[in-house]
Amino acid sequence: MALPLHTRRLLLRALIPADLPQLARYRNQPEVARFQSWDHYTLHDAQKLYAQQCSLAFNSEGTWYQLAVERLKDGALIGDLGIHFFDEGRQAELGMTFDLQYQKQGYAREAINNLIALLFNEFARHRLTAVVDTRNTSAVNLLEKLGFRREAHFRQNIFFKGEWGDEYLYALLKSDYLASLSSPG
Repeated sequence: MALPLHTRRLLLRALIPADLPQLARYRNQPEVARFQSWDHYTLHDAQKLYAQQCSLAFNSEGTWYQLAVERLKDGALIGDLGIHFFDEGRQAELGMTFDLQYQKQGYAREAINNLIALLFNEFARHRLTAVVDTRNTSAVNLLEKLGFRREAHFRQNIFFKGEWGDEYLYALLKSDYLASLSSPG
């Protein structure tokens, strides 16, 4: 098993019970919840998520697996990454949630970049996807910096928090990822 995954500044690992108060705190931030499926996130919500996650194995077909993103310097839980494993091991969908105070510092890019390498290199995924609200410019910019290609713009496809919203579908092929590693720059 390739987890936990160490990066230069981070540890990507399974959620543990000690994470739950911090998880509930940052997921309850209005700016963090804005583009998520929840409006308010309580400790009880975090406990329910943990109860679903604690018996899951990473890379289990048909599941969403949440990885805790811990900062090595001080052990702070700064965010979490969701991975939906599907298509009989050929594809995965990614999601991300980061504490507002740790955004715009390169942590999400570092975490997701290392997760991409893990999924392509060790778990032989063919394609990774992400669906984001078109207004979530931070997520859009991050995905594009990581080499994801916008494949679709779904117009008013989701009734979200009282209004119709647009979403982008992004994808990254393993072949494009490998080509980017060998190209200069």
